[in-house]
Amino acid sequence: MDKIKLVIIGGPTASGKSDIAIRAAKLIGGEIISCDSMQIYKGMDIGTAKVTAEEMSGVPHHMIDIADPKREYSAFNFVQEAEKLIEDINLRGKIPIIVGGTGLYVESLIYPLSFIVEKDDKVRERLYEEYERLGAQAMYEKLKRIDPEDAEKIHPNNVKRLLRALEIYELSGKTKSKCAERVPNEAYDIGLFIVNPTREELYARIDARVDKMFASGIEGEVKNLLDGGVHWDCQSMQAIGYKEFKPYFEGTASLDEVKEAIKRNTRHYAKRQITWFKRYKEGLWYGLDEEDKMLNDIKNFAERKNHE
Repeated sequence: MDKIKLVIIGGPTASGKSDIAIRAAKLIGGEIISCDSMQIYKGMDIGTAKVTAEEMSGVPHHMIDIADPKREYSAFNFVQEAEKLIEDINLRGKIPIIVGGTGLYVESLIYPLSFIVEKDDKVRERLYEEYERLGAQAMYEKLKRIDPEDAEKIHPNNVKRLLRALEIYELSGKTKSKCAERVPNEAYDIGLFIVNPTREELYARIDARVDKMFASGIEGEVKNLLDGGVHWDCQSMQAIGYKEFKPYFEGTASLDEVKEAIKRNTRHYAKRQITWFKRYKEGLWYGLDEEDKMLNDIKNFAERKNHE
């Protein structure tokens, strides 16, 4: 069976991926699947720089505004939804274009990680009770017997990671280290195209984006989320552009301090994103002045026959 053509446009935040993806979709007859772990949330528009209906220019976009910000959403959920969309788009004769900078989401498509096991609250609760009763060392010894390789990477007092490793084993029957082996996805013929601005270009774009967020009313958006019952400890509110407002709403920081914190944290996040994408040796990298070349390469990839 032929592999499904899959274009992935990655890169750091504020690098212009969304605009390029829209141009690419028009060029090759594609539909866009957002690969952004925060644009999935409803009501979080300004802080996540969601594309507007006008900016979409008639190109269908998927995986935006699909989740309640009060609920958790995992890489496991993303894979389930994205795989269905990829198949559907392909069956309609279109080319799916994944665009975004959430590294784990990209990884889950290129190298399906079978350790992405849906959480089970009952199992987690039972393991936590066991942890409270027996103590950290006893639970760590249990993990060492099951998966000595993963135990080497976890400190006995890191409750979250320790219990997650045990939970994965209980739910999947496999150790986390065994499940985490990177095996390329054989279902897709993947073209990975990465936008890579210079540091100066990227930082200037980040500063401009954050300034625009404040001019567009990000403070009011955060207030609306809080008034709607979204708490600071919700997964959605851990996003850069939102979490920095906590001291402001608690009266311990000014708006200018919040703005600078968002700019600083976004720069750090962008550096981590670039480091993440460097792991993909198959990726093609492009500067901001190479957009036409990137689009031409995407077109050539879309038109060539699948890898055997």
